[in-house]
Amino acid sequence: MDHLPAGRRRGAGDRRHPRLLPRRPAAVPARVRDAVATLSATAAAGDGAGATLADWTLAERVGRWVAGLSGVDADVRDVARLRAMVADAVRLADEPSRLATGLGEGLEPASARVVGRGEWIASNLASMRHLTDPHAATLLRRSTFPPAASRKAVGIQVGLVFGYLSTRVLGQYEVFLPGGRTPGRLTLVGPNLLQVERELAEGSDIDAEELVRGVVLHELGHRLQFEAVPWLRGHLRHIIDDYLARTEIDPERIRSGIATLRHKVTSGQLDLRDLAEAFLSPEQAERLEEAQAVMSLLEGHGNVVMDWGAELMDDGGIDPARVRTALNARRRSVSGPSKLVGKALGMGMKAAQYAVGETFITDVADAHGRATFNRVWEDPAHIPTADELTDPDAWAERVGRAA
Repeated sequence: MDHLPAGRRRGAGDRRHPRLLPRRPAAVPARVRDAVATLSATAAAGDGAGATLADWTLAERVGRWVAGLSGVDADVRDVARLRAMVADAVRLADEPSRLATGLGEGLEPASARVVGRGEWIASNLASMRHLTDPHAATLLRRSTFPPAASRKAVGIQVGLVFGYLSTRVLGQYEVFLPGGRTPGRLTLVGPNLLQVERELAEGSDIDAEELVRGVVLHELGHRLQFEAVPWLRGHLRHIIDDYLARTEIDPERIRSGIATLRHKVTSGQLDLRDLAEAFLSPEQAERLEEAQAVMSLLEGHGNVVMDWGAELMDDGGIDPARVRTALNARRRSVSGPSKLVGKALGMGMKAAQYAVGETFITDVADAHGRATFNRVWEDPAHIPTADELTDPDAWAERVGRAA
């Protein structure tokens, strides 16, 4: 459990911010009993969801319960300080991110919001519902479970995943907002930033402002990708829709896949091919590989924007290497059940894939120039394949021939 920084004590007039930070959880046994009772009552009541893939109310309850298993102490002064720090970081990083990428001419000035874990969960569930509802009726018909049971099962699983992720995510650019609203929005998770700040104060020479500016630069890279490249949002949505259209909720395949992967998860040897072979049809596996190539590119680009943008920040610049070192140390510090959950969700696999994307971009830029790399934003056909991510010269040659 985290507490206020040294020298700070909660006075009688202090109060927690009602939206940004969770209350300190009660003792574990009482909390677990209450959560089980709540989830049981929700599951028994029926969700009346119609053509929707999950019991989203149940998913949010589960997610908030998981997020509440670990809290972060803070008062209104902590909240105000963090929000001011984020606003300052966005102001400083907006123009450098545009100059570094060559993207974003004519876009409105960037802005960001700071939310608590519960609001982050609710926002991501709403986006997930927006993406999956068009396919829900078809998916539920394919399931061997009754629709109501399928919705409950998916709701619990999704809630567990997002509940865990809500304790780890520092920042996110939300691309697919409910109703197809655009532009997206840059969101930072306040409790997690405060938690990392306090961890860094104990064993690092990086301060909170530098950390926040690094995170903001990375996420501004994603903002520019999706708001300055007109085809990218639709392209990624098409991949998701095609993947969902080929999905079947097959309990036997899930049970078999879990058994197949159990050893790899505990030994830390999980990779994308293992997941594809265990759970997916060949068509799904092909789409997943395509999606992973896109995400490797986008996340690697976010890291590169942090590097290139930092070079252009006149006031209050950052050292990206120090930010990376601090964040990598945070990932390595996860232990116990949280570490197993992270492995099960493929967190290490994702980090490795994103490193591949970053190396691809820097290799192309170093050997062929940044202008050559920027041709990736001209056409969906210019997105590197999984093979090209490890052979940047082959990608540069292919894109050069298309000129």
